Amino acid sequence: MLYEELSPGDELPPRTVEDLLGSDMKLLAAILQDPYPPHYDARRAEEMDYPGLLNQGPANLSYLLQSIVPILDSPSDLRSFDVRFQDMVFEDETVTTAATVADKWIENSDGHVEFEVELCREDDVIVGGTVTARVPRK
Repeated sequence: MLYEELSPGDELPPRTVEDLLGSDMKLLAAILQDPYPPHYDARRAEEMDYPGLLNQGPANLSYLLQSIVPILDSPSDLRSFDVRFQDMVFEDETVTTAATVADKWIENSDGHVEFEVELCREDDVIVGGTVTARVPRK
């Protein structure tokens, strides 16, 4: 998808991540050296009345960006994001992304697009905000 093909209000194809795995959350906690027990300790998550292991915020952000990266030449074309984490994601849940073109402009002959983005579980917004990216031109 090229810059010229996008208009305000256009929606990118949604991305769905199904049945999030607790084993992936444990692995990411180890990679990130994240000491927060609900990310890797099911007993501690249960003590906190969580329905399962807690997914890491950076993973939730990465799911959100997955709806935009496919239209870019490179992930390095992401310019900025301004998001708010509004809820938590747990193992075995399914989340879906939404990205809508909010604005677009030319700067130094490059096409830039601002997207309104959401990561949702059913009708609940988990992460929402904006992402700005350089989008390829004709």
